[in-house]
Amino acid sequence: MIAHDLTVYRELVDLIPDRPPPPLISQYVEGRRNLPLNTPFPGLWRNARAPYLVEIMDCMSPYSPVQRVAVMKPRKVGLTTAAENVVAYWLDANPTEILYVTASDDLALDWATKKLPPLIDSLGFRHKITASTESAKSRRSGDSTYRKEVVGGALDITSARSLMARRALDKRVLVIDEVDGVPAQTTSGEGNWVEVLEGHTISWGARKKIMLFSSPTTLEASNINKYFEEGDKRVFLVPCPHCGRLMELKPGNDQTQYGLKADTTGGKLVQGYYVCEFCHEAIFNHQKLDMYADEPRSLRHPEKPSEKARWEPTKKLDDPIARSYSMNSLYSPLGMLSFTDMLKKREQAEEEGPDGIRSYTNLYEGLPFKDQGSRPKLETVLKLKGSYKSGTIPRGVIYLTAFVDVQRGNAKDPKNPERLELEIMGTGYGYRTWSILYRRFEGDTMDPFSGAWEEMNEWAEKGGLQFTDDRGIVFPVQMIFIDSGDAAEGRSEIAYRFCQRWKNTFPSKGFKQLVADAKKREKGDIAGAGNFKKYRAAAIGSGGEVVYEISTNHYKNIVYNKLNIPRLPQDPQRPGFCDFPHDYDDEYFAMLTGTEKHLDGSFHDIRARVEALDCRVGCLCAADVWLDSEVMKLRKWYRDQGASAAQTDQVGPKQVLDHLAARIGLL
Repeated sequence: MIAHDLTVYRELVDLIPDRPPPPLISQYVEGRRNLPLNTPFPGLWRNARAPYLVEIMDCMSPYSPVQRVAVMKPRKVGLTTAAENVVAYWLDANPTEILYVTASDDLALDWATKKLPPLIDSLGFRHKITASTESAKSRRSGDSTYRKEVVGGALDITSARSLMARRALDKRVLVIDEVDGVPAQTTSGEGNWVEVLEGHTISWGARKKIMLFSSPTTLEASNINKYFEEGDKRVFLVPCPHCGRLMELKPGNDQTQYGLKADTTGGKLVQGYYVCEFCHEAIFNHQKLDMYADEPRSLRHPEKPSEKARWEPTKKLDDPIARSYSMNSLYSPLGMLSFTDMLKKREQAEEEGPDGIRSYTNLYEGLPFKDQGSRPKLETVLKLKGSYKSGTIPRGVIYLTAFVDVQRGNAKDPKNPERLELEIMGTGYGYRTWSILYRRFEGDTMDPFSGAWEEMNEWAEKGGLQFTDDRGIVFPVQMIFIDSGDAAEGRSEIAYRFCQRWKNTFPSKGFKQLVADAKKREKGDIAGAGNFKKYRAAAIGSGGEVVYEISTNHYKNIVYNKLNIPRLPQDPQRPGFCDFPHDYDDEYFAMLTGTEKHLDGSFHDIRARVEALDCRVGCLCAADVWLDSEVMKLRKWYRDQGASAAQTDQVGPKQVLDHLAARIGLL
């Protein structure tokens, strides 16, 4: 053995720990890990700041019998930082083979270059990273971007989309971040990608450690929810600072006596607070210190400690080697997301409509989004009838749109004649809608100048498309769509020709799902970003005529979600609430709910007649198209007045609605 070899040998011996590792990961990081200044809580790690993380980390300790931990999480609860503690423990204190997987290559690179280096340096084991090689002359450092080697183990960092992750060697510790950031099934036909990765731990038997965590997506597609259901489904209980009883923090709603509540002045949010489900006392955000304390004491019984906060399983397992946890952002540590912030996020989500509600459910309630509108119950929807009469304009309506559905009918069925069915809908703030009028015009639909078409035209000429409210304010129908989807016997052309008779009237055609065309997107097509469109304007002639293509599944989802919003005892109603005249018959509501949504997102009619739903879909799309066009007009006006590009970009639907509402005296 030469001198150089002896030097290398001594250096390796120095890296061997001279004492056993801490038995628990929470003990390993307590007061040792130094969080950098660019984090919410710079300085030494304290388990007491977020006690709900302690058990989760300790399940990943070597002396715990738990083999798999699945956490269905929201934002702002510190779980990613806890997962970093797990990785550090197994790389420093108890070296072994570790695989850290996240959803994309970009996230893997970000974690490897921005999160891991400060973690290693703060715990002081940079000197332990060395190449695992038998050759003393090797130039390998054991410290590359995606791999860190230590004596006795190594950490590999990769993306779930990487083939290397699925071909990796045996790993004792597997940590998967953002489980739902990738579709559950691989495109290569290997099955569920998480199960494929779990296969790398099989050879470690009962000593393997698997940690899965993510915000969920939809109930049908969420992978992390699947693993949560397979575990013991633990919830975190905290003592009420007033009565001392243990409770789970749940957002609640307007119907529950407990949960997140708002303190408002003049309709504006002042602060949020939480109401205990047992004593109904108000709990404010700063009282999390009392709920998370090592010896919590209630205000009612300060002389004796309350029970400490703890995780409680809600499902009994025969073999408790798989634990699962679920929580929401109400548990966010003091100094991060407050009760007031949580309320603001909920209000913002309600204003944004269904997409906002879905994001809020996933990211702040930490729950998979369940489409509540699969098929609203008829008896529930009947309760949405208001106090106004059809043909009148209730207070709150800002503008009107309409849709005409063309039905060929059945000559052999007198109850199903050839006809046109029309609905006029009012729209207000917060995507609130009112059905104003629903009419049918029976007769021939093969000639745009006779039959049902002419009957509808005569009705319109007598003022059918213009309404006056109780203050004398006139409401014209701003935009009308007419169904032109039936191409048989030249019916599409008939609809096109009739549209030329009325102002602001356009043919429309429904598609289950509109996918953005890359070439059209490059030309600046009018619809939304990404690979999805709510609607699209397609040219149908050389004179600039267009047909509006509608993504019907998108709007049916909106309709069914809105129909699930119950009526409050008094106005104002919630954003998105659907109001209907008191004199609509049950058949209208049966048509409105006559389609069933399947788990794959498709809709299937379960009754012969669903014209009311088709009309509502068309009215909603027309409302979007008209409002979008008004936004563009208002932006042009701002530009013409000399506004800057930044000021012009701030103009959106709310500014248009404010302008219209002021004109009709709603502001």
